[in-house]
Amino acid sequence: MILSLFKNAFIMKKQHIHFVPRGDSQLAVWASNIGDKISIIGPQLGMDAAAVTKVETAALNIEMAVKAVESKRADLEQAVSLKNESKVADVQVIADAAAVMKRHPDYREQLGSALGIVGYVVNYDPKDLKPVIKARTFEGKVEISFNLQQMSCITIYSRLKGTNGWTRLGNDYESPFIDSRPLTVATQPEIREYAAMYFNLREDVGQMSQIETIVFAG
Repeated sequence: MILSLFKNAFIMKKQHIHFVPRGDSQLAVWASNIGDKISIIGPQLGMDAAAVTKVETAALNIEMAVKAVESKRADLEQAVSLKNESKVADVQVIADAAAVMKRHPDYREQLGSALGIVGYVVNYDPKDLKPVIKARTFEGKVEISFNLQQMSCITIYSRLKGTNGWTRLGNDYESPFIDSRPLTVATQPEIREYAAMYFNLREDVGQMSQIETIVFAG
């Protein structure tokens, strides 16, 4: 038993975690706590009034910056939601009106063109199409925005930088694609690569997109 414990003492490893939180929400709480307590604890550990004020200001700056981002993010999410609702409801109103006008005996394509309600045909070869993607990291997820061109679906792939072979994450019909997979090793940031191809509901077609590289901290 003693020999076993002695061996385990040499097998166990330590991982030192930095005291600064990586996530924005935890960072704001951490900064707020320091701002509240530094005026009491700081002087006990040799800090003068100027040094205390400097730390208090830094902590407040962090807290306000994080809250500003969270507020903007909420505003953006609300704006995107309203935009998506408008694309469904309001566009349908215009489409219905266009259908009514096109059934009128006096309708001419010239009038429809003036309103922008005349469709057109685009000739393309799917094998020549190449998606354009953009990756952005948020707390707990990565968003991959993409364009569809004339296609209706896309396949998203990912891998860790420096590894071979792509992992197929799935298909999507509307940008952005959300990758909410956790870190491969908890608390250890990783460099991820993303790419995409168009999907014709049977198989991938066209050319693979450029590779997007991003650091994901969880």
